[in-house]
Amino acid sequence: MKAITIFVIFFLFSSFAYSYSQSDTELFRLSDTNRKKSEKLFILAAKHVDNKEIKKAVKHYKLAIKYNPVYVEAYYNLGKAYDKQNKQDKAISQYALALKYNPKYTKAYNSLIYIYKKLGRLEEMAKHYKLAIDYDPKYSWAYFNLAGLYFDINNNVDAIKNLKLAIKHSPKYADSYNNLGVVYWKEGKLEKAEEQYKLAIEHDPKHVVSYNNLGAVYLQEDKLVQAEKQLKLAIKYDPKFYYAYYNLGLVYLKQAKPEQAAAQMKFAISNNPKLSDTSNNFGIAYYQR
Repeated sequence: MKAITIFVIFFLFSSFAYSYSQSDTELFRLSDTNRKKSEKLFILAAKHVDNKEIKKAVKHYKLAIKYNPVYVEAYYNLGKAYDKQNKQDKAISQYALALKYNPKYTKAYNSLIYIYKKLGRLEEMAKHYKLAIDYDPKYSWAYFNLAGLYFDINNNVDAIKNLKLAIKHSPKYADSYNNLGVVYWKEGKLEKAEEQYKLAIEHDPKHVVSYNNLGAVYLQEDKLVQAEKQLKLAIKYDPKFYYAYYNLGLVYLKQAKPEQAAAQMKFAISNNPKLSDTSNNFGIAYYQR
């Protein structure tokens, strides 16, 4: 029989509702006339964005910057406008200028990193996470996502280190506990993984992914009753969460319940035909009926 895969979910990229702000006037002394002109142009540019008139928005953000050369929000929003035009290099340059005039402007880090993620530039992502942390050592979002990068390159030591720091500074964020559990699971430390999944659920009683992952731990340990319970809870809170159906199908296979296994596998396939192992295991369940 082909080796089966148990699906455990890790959140690779997330964003916290968090940002610094700093008044542009703290950085540059402007005349009242120029300040008012730049603010009016900024508002006009924002209206163009709302109307999806990005070319006009770019023009007016540039004019706003002309009257206020250190207008951090204008650089940032000009970068966003360029990104909407798929002009990533220009967007990157504007985010960099926003950070030049306010190194603690974390929204710019967020957007820069998002672009680097789209471009697959992992080293630049890591660099800017670390810069964000340098300016704010309590910035949980940066620790969380930096851990994701380390996880992706199989650097579990640094992934664990950064997830623990994310938890330290945002102890109620369930995804951090979940991800720490996944790293432990990956290392074969099932007891530690179980502990983290339970903490995630404690902080978010409807954390579907952690119910799935906890069920996967129990499945791997052949604690099939506990596995079934957790996977059914995942499905209860998200009836379309196909990974839980897949794993529940594996539970039923191990319990020699081929009809129930086939039903779960069939649902998993119908919602995500790309699941690599499901088709094989569905065939096993069907054959055993």
